[in-house]
Amino acid sequence: MLPAMRFAVALLVAATSPVVAAPVRDLATDPHPGIHYERWVDAGVPARIHLVRLDLSSAELALYATKEADRGLTTKQLATRRGAQVAINGDAFAVAGYRPRGLAAGDGVNDVKAWSSTLDDAASSVLHLRRSAERTLAVILPPEDVTTFDELPIGTQGVISGRPLILRSGGVEPEVCDDPTTLACERAPQSAVAVSEDGHTMWLAVVDGWQAGSIGLRLRELGVFLKAQGAYMAMGLDGGGASTLVLDNVTTNAPSDGVERTVANHLAIRYGALLKGRLMGRICEGDVASCAADATKYLPNAEVTLDDGRVQQVGSDAFYNFGSVTARYVCATARLAGYQTQTRCDYVSAGEDEYNSIGLERGDDPRDAGVPDAPPGDATPSADAVTGDGNPIDGGGGGCCHTGSNGHTSHTALVAVVAWMLGRRRGTNRRTRNPS
Repeated sequence: MLPAMRFAVALLVAATSPVVAAPVRDLATDPHPGIHYERWVDAGVPARIHLVRLDLSSAELALYATKEADRGLTTKQLATRRGAQVAINGDAFAVAGYRPRGLAAGDGVNDVKAWSSTLDDAASSVLHLRRSAERTLAVILPPEDVTTFDELPIGTQGVISGRPLILRSGGVEPEVCDDPTTLACERAPQSAVAVSEDGHTMWLAVVDGWQAGSIGLRLRELGVFLKAQGAYMAMGLDGGGASTLVLDNVTTNAPSDGVERTVANHLAIRYGALLKGRLMGRICEGDVASCAADATKYLPNAEVTLDDGRVQQVGSDAFYNFGSVTARYVCATARLAGYQTQTRCDYVSAGEDEYNSIGLERGDDPRDAGVPDAPPGDATPSADAVTGDGNPIDGGGGGCCHTGSNGHTSHTALVAVVAWMLGRRRGTNRRTRNPS
């Protein structure tokens, strides 16, 4: 049967069927640590759902959004190119030039750029990703939080948009049936991504549709299903013939065209040992420029804490050296009695040594001097903070600013709070290297 005929048959069945979706799990596997796959079926609709659950706290999972140079691939092709075990299709797109409808940004560490001619709007939700210490942080912003790439948290490594929003703060959103870019109110092939309230879990869901064994689901029905799994925020991805889920180089779902479509962008998940770099530098008094030129400025015995929790105490050369740092935006915090605690951050690339010296000023860490309350739904006023909606994430993990060892807020933290109040993020499309 031709795709157009299958579509017509599916619409006829969906229009005359009062059946409420009630899927039952018939298959569950754990192909890799941190990656769990399930298949759910509903004979009454009929419908078939393919679901992958990801443990974002795993140090061995890395998430990638498609870079612009890789547009127009099938989902399986993108998975192969990235060496990824899991991949799902991304945003709806304009066929000419494979341009996503919403904001998109490609994978990478220090050279991530938004796709040309892509913008967020009041109809699209935005999923943004970044590496923090040895885990992934993923946040879904609701449509009304219209944003630009430069307003997203520093260190953002990937962005995928989608519509409509399916779950908001644990509640199923009302159906939006007048959006011509979605199939929200028809039982059809669907794709969606969801995250938990604590930010530790992500779900990827693809529903087979427009075929005898599965006509598909409405997006509201998929939202009810994802809520039952524990999801807190969820958004739809491109549906219809684009809906594709790949697991270990196998297309797990049955694309409605009979073959995979080429699409604009994707979300890919890679399991295994991640590529590492090294962060090193000296702890000096005053300006960091003095570190390389004046040994009298060295501050031995300073304690340096990496944002993944590792701690080193520098010796007489005031030099710290952290190896096996996952390629990402990384921060180191220096503390020494009689000096103000300071944090300095930079990008670490795979296989490279990054110098990140830190200058300390004499004095004591100031007490909490007018630090505003954290925005609703977040533990600290970090760069990820959003008011109202979105899924909160661990406040201290991976942020570039931390409190001192005595619990007092550092000068860097106060600067970060002010920066957050003025604007959520400075641009990260250009790498800023430290001078020493």
